Amino acid sequence: MDIHDHDHTSDADKDEMFDRVCALCDDGGEILGCEGRCIRSFHPTIESGAGSFCESLGYTSEQVDAIQNFLCKNCQYQQHQCFICGRLGSSDKSSVAEVFPCISATCGHFYHPQCVSELIFPGDKNQAQELQKQIEAGDSFTCPAHKCSVCTQGEDKSDPEMHFAVCRRCPKAYHRKCLPRNISYERNDAKSIPQRAWRVSCPKES
Repeated sequence: MDIHDHDHTSDADKDEMFDRVCALCDDGGEILGCEGRCIRSFHPTIESGAGSFCESLGYTSEQVDAIQNFLCKNCQYQQHQCFICGRLGSSDKSSVAEVFPCISATCGHFYHPQCVSELIFPGDKNQAQELQKQIEAGDSFTCPAHKCSVCTQGEDKSDPEMHFAVCRRCPKAYHRKCLPRNISYERNDAKSIPQRAWRVSCPKES
């Protein structure tokens, strides 16, 4: 079981491994990390999600304590949503997989080969089709969320201006210095919660 409080922990390894906020309500606090390929996190109990009106996983504290290795239903049944179109598809490579994961170890997003290929090569149908075939054949790929949507460069964690702000609703990321003016943040000033990358909604999703 990996349950932690991302409003208080300074454990950098856990911050890197699991999503920092609940996949159901986009808020932090006491969350339970899925140890499957999606690496999402969830408020495990009704109490842990009460502050953000989250439906939570509905477990009791006793049930949470008894969990050894938590797998969400999607990972358990190998059914994941495409992060572009939102449709559910099989991720079971032992049968006929329909959605495939980004190769990045800290990315839990899945994609239909056609969806992600057309997003990577929006103006080149031939390259998009070739990449689609490669992904369907089992080749790995890195999704667009790992390059800045403005300058196309990667993240540099040693430079604060090159830190990524990542959209929670689509595979777009921006360097801090590249953020569009109409980017939107949700911020809880009453609790003095700072702006965080996981609070970003890109212009398309605002």
